[in-house]
Amino acid sequence: MALKLIQQDVSTLREAYEERKEEYDTLRAAGKWSGAVLYAGTLLELVLKLAICKHLGVANLPVAFQVHDLEFLLYCSGQQGAFSSNIVLQKNFRFIVDHWSTSLRYEGAACSKQEADEFDRALFDSASGVITFLTQYF
Repeated sequence: MALKLIQQDVSTLREAYEERKEEYDTLRAAGKWSGAVLYAGTLLELVLKLAICKHLGVANLPVAFQVHDLEFLLYCSGQQGAFSSNIVLQKNFRFIVDHWSTSLRYEGAACSKQEADEFDRALFDSASGVITFLTQYF
């Protein structure tokens, strides 16, 4: 049975991450907190998909991982054990999972600077940010 893969290879996914990160930084700098929060989850999703490719040793993400379920993606990345043994990292991941969803694209709720800063810390804290941790694996 042939494994179905998406068209984009790992370098394209990485470029997408870098472009979304630039847009995330621009939104934060402009005080567009809701947009930054939406992008925060998207950034984590892309990084998890890159980690899955690394874990599986594939150049293209299998179609089965074209989902937005962050917990599933973490499990499939092979990094769940590292997260469960690091309380702060686990807490940061849980914060993102509990406060982000793709439905934010359709909701009119505004996020505050404080909320956006909490997302930023959970993702990019130098000691235990989720993305900070994951990027060392790809």
